Amino acid sequence: MSEWPADEQDPRDVMIKGRDELQKAYQDDRVAREYVGRRFVSPLGAMLHARQTRVVQQLIRDHAIQQAAEIAPGPARVTVDIAPLLQRVTLVDASSQMLQEARRNLAQRGTAARTTFVQGDAFQLPFKAQFDLVYTFRLIRHFQREDREKLYRQIAAILSSQGWLVFDAVNELVSAPLRARAQPGEYEHFDALLRPDGLREELRASGFNLISLTGVQRRYAALVKCQIYLAPRSRLLARAAMEVLDRLGGEPLEWIVVCRRG
Repeated sequence: MSEWPADEQDPRDVMIKGRDELQKAYQDDRVAREYVGRRFVSPLGAMLHARQTRVVQQLIRDHAIQQAAEIAPGPARVTVDIAPLLQRVTLVDASSQMLQEARRNLAQRGTAARTTFVQGDAFQLPFKAQFDLVYTFRLIRHFQREDREKLYRQIAAILSSQGWLVFDAVNELVSAPLRARAQPGEYEHFDALLRPDGLREELRASGFNLISLTGVQRRYAALVKCQIYLAPRSRLLARAAMEVLDRLGGEPLEWIVVCRRG
């Protein structure tokens, strides 16, 4: 079983063999326009989005964070809900098409004026230490450990002392069996599959202390059934059923990772 029903596949999901391939996957006007609509409007995607933004929002409130950066924001899916809480937010993306969509979406929310847009490579961030928070979703997970560590070091270099990093990671215990049962070609994209101890160790090796793991998409097989069978009839009902199932506990498909520069 795929992590997403066939009609919800991300159009950018390709086999990621290196940085160039990842950047090219995002440098497409149609992909930039359709990304949020295809993946995060469905009940399952909307639930994931709500959990991710909630964690970042709570961190900003709890620690009075004013300056933040999002790396690989795409069309600013997360930042549209984060920017109102910040004095200044900087978006860094290799894709000019995604940055154009981000600017358009933030302008519609009235927060483009407090946002700096930078076209740049996550492996060569053009900043000195200045941010209290960096958040990034669907980026770090797409790389092998050597490149993940390069990203961690780049991020650590632009964070202030004791600055925060939030990102997403895939749970090996849930995702590996799904992939083992998948049909050939069903999983076209690479995701690093991790466990908490391994994640803690690789973060520590790169100068971060793991603070918390927030599990999302628990009881994933049942959530997908809700997406397939309930959502076409009622998205509201499907979302309500998903929320109940997710709160019953169990291993999550993914975590929202909160760590701090050590």
